Amino acid sequence: MKKKRRSRLKRLLGTPRRFIWNVFRPHFVRANLAKRSGACHRCGACCQLVWKCHYFTYVNGIPSCKIYHRFRPRNCSNFPIDHHDLKDRNAIRPDLPCGFSWDKAKQGPCSTDDTVKGNS
Repeated sequence: MKKKRRSRLKRLLGTPRRFIWNVFRPHFVRANLAKRSGACHRCGACCQLVWKCHYFTYVNGIPSCKIYHRFRPRNCSNFPIDHHDLKDRNAIRPDLPCGFSWDKAKQGPCSTDDTVKGNS
C-alpha cells in the first residue's frame, strides 16, 4: 500500500516539474523533444497519471481530448519530456508501451540523467 502511495505522489510531483520546465526551461524541453522519436498511440495513459483529466473522454471507444484542437496545455502537448515521464506513464499502462522513446546515443549533454538528478 505504501509503495502505491509513493508511486502516486511521485507522479503527482511530475506535473509541476513539467510545468516548470515548459515555462522556465523551454530550451531544455525543445532539446529533449528533438531527441525523442516515435508517435503517440492514443492510449490515454498520460491523461490519467494522477487522476483522470477533466478533458479526457472516449469517442466510439477511442481515447480523446475535448480540447485537443482548441487549446492544449504545454504539459500535454510536450509529454513525455524525458524518460522519467515514460516511467510515470508506464506505471499506468504497463501492458501497452508508449509510442515515444529516446535513443541513448542521442541523449548527450541535455539528457535528464545529467541535469535533473535530485530534481525529479
